[in-house]
This record gives sequence, C-alpha cells and structure tokens, in this order.
Amino acid sequence: MRKPVLLIVGALLLARAECPNVCRAADVPAPQVYTRIATPDSNTVQLQIVLRKFVPAQDGGPAIWLAGVMHVGEPEYYHALQEFLDAQTVVLYEGINASAHPRHVDDGTGAGAHEGGGAHRPPPQPSAGTNGDYSMQSALARCLGLVFQLEAIDYDRTNFLNSDLSISEIQRIMAGGLRPSAPGEEGKANVSFEVLLKIMDGSSFLGSLFKAGLEVVGSSPELRGMAKLTMIEAVGQLKGDLTDIQGLPPDWKRLIQVLIEARDEHLLGDLRAELRKIPPGGSIAVFYGAGHMDDLEKRVTGSLHYRAAEEKWLTAFSVDLRQSGISPTTAGWLRSFVQGEMEEMQRH
Repeated sequence: MRKPVLLIVGALLLARAECPNVCRAADVPAPQVYTRIATPDSNTVQLQIVLRKFVPAQDGGPAIWLAGVMHVGEPEYYHALQEFLDAQTVVLYEGINASAHPRHVDDGTGAGAHEGGGAHRPPPQPSAGTNGDYSMQSALARCLGLVFQLEAIDYDRTNFLNSDLSISEIQRIMAGGLRPSAPGEEGKANVSFEVLLKIMDGSSFLGSLFKAGLEVVGSSPELRGMAKLTMIEAVGQLKGDLTDIQGLPPDWKRLIQVLIEARDEHLLGDLRAELRKIPPGGSIAVFYGAGHMDDLEKRVTGSLHYRAAEEKWLTAFSVDLRQSGISPTTAGWLRSFVQGEMEEMQRH
C-alpha cells in the first residue's frame, strides 16, 4: 500500500549531489516545518504552506524567502502567491521542463534570459514517453476542483528566473554520470524515475489507471472530498528530510535524493550568484515545492549563514467535510490510516 504514497510524493517533487557537511553541522538549528494541517472549525480541514523569510545572521544583505508551494490548490492561493512573488526583486523557480518558459530561460545565446543570468545551458529535451500535452497534476487538479500551479501562476515576469536541472540532466545523474539510455535501451536508467515520468504524462499502464481513477473520483463529491482529505493528511505529515524516510526502497531513495538534493545544489549556485547582484534592501524568493524546503533551509542557514526572521502561512486548499458528505467517523479513520502508513514508512 505504501508504493502509491511514494508515487504521490515523487510526483509532487517533480512537477515542477549531496548537501555539503556544513549544511548539517551541529550548530545549525533543525529546519522548521513548512506544511501544517489547520482546522478553523469542526467541518473544515486546510492544508497550509508557509513562506519563510531569512536574513543574514550578521552582515546586511538581501533577504531570502523560501516560498514553498503545493502544485495544486485553490485559485485564491495562487493569487496570493502571485502578488507575493511579483513584489520580490528576483524569483528563482523550479521547472525541469524549462522550455515551457522560453522568455526567461537562457538558451545559450543570451536571448530571453533574465538579466541577472544563471547557468548557460541548451534547452532541455523531452524525455522518452512524453505523451503530448497531458499532465497528471493538471488532471488531478481538475478532478479535485482545484487548479494546477503552472496554469495559475504567470511566469511571464521579468524578475522570474528558472533555476533547475533539466530532465536529461537528472537522468544523467541517475545514471551515474553516463549518457541516459535511449527509448528501449537496456541499462543506464533509473527505473523509478522512468516509471514516475510515464505516470505523470499518462503514457504507461499505471498512468492510464491513474487517469481512469481520477475520472471516477471526480464524478463523486464524496470521493473528491476524501481524495482531498487524504492529500491534506499525507502532505501535512511530511515532516523533515524526505531522503531520511527509512521505508523507501533503495531505488526510490536514490530518486528522491536526486529530485531534492541535486536540484537544490544547482539552485544554491544560482542563489549565490544573485545574492552578489542584489542590494541589501532587495529580496530573492526561492519558489519550489514544499518538499524541498527542509533541505534548502539547511543550506541557507548553514552555507549562507542566514537566520529565520518572518513567516506567512497560506492555505493551499481545504475540504468541507459536511459538504463532501464525509462523516466524522470516516474522517477519523482516514486520518489514522494515513498517519499509520507514514509512520510505517519511517520505521522500516
């Protein structure tokens, strides 16, 4: 039963290198939580994500906002995020399909790039198995009556700068630095990563089953409500470093490690470069999935010597139990089930 949970976690990390020892030094405070479950009343359950501000521990300098995000949410959530991001000097955002935002991604010629620059690289090529314009996360959002981040946030902003690895770069890391395998070629590929990609674009058997399941869930208010409640409970209980989950199979542990740590290591290089260009009164927002924030906070407080100074909690989405036809007994059972699954993953 835990494998679907792993797929959900992996998908949430992907939508959009090891951390140096200094990031894990004993004198660096443990990262704070970035997700929480709120119950403003007996019928409402909310998933909330924090925007956390960091400032230099000693010398003056630009502020860094770790802007964790849920990739599906309510329109009001993304409206609040858009206003926040537009107010920052620079926004470093995730996106392994960087060619989806050509105006602000350097293609190696300098055209369309943010004036602050970033690593020069050719635009990434689609991976094998790409299935047209289908997006599992977009389909998931529609099923739940929500919206997808990439369709709700306007990235056509001059202060937005893509800061991520491409699919081919991730594949190369997963293959131990070797050339990624071509479609149908044996070896040099991480099976879990390929499975995840094909689930997300609906091109595999599991992806087809997921699509069919979404159609069933979306046809019933109660099933839709239970699916939202399950996501709230699962994401709300994802605390700490996801690469430390003991129940992960070795292949999946390596995948989660790369999806988080290798991409964060790349991001840190861009972050250092932008910090040198922005005046002390400026700010940089790191706009990445909430699953990255634990690792990123270790890097920001350890390597960059910043400290937490302020936070803003936003509600990504909520579920009305009464309106969804979910009884308190069913909600309690579902909460206990998800909690049990998460604890089981931590124990093994």
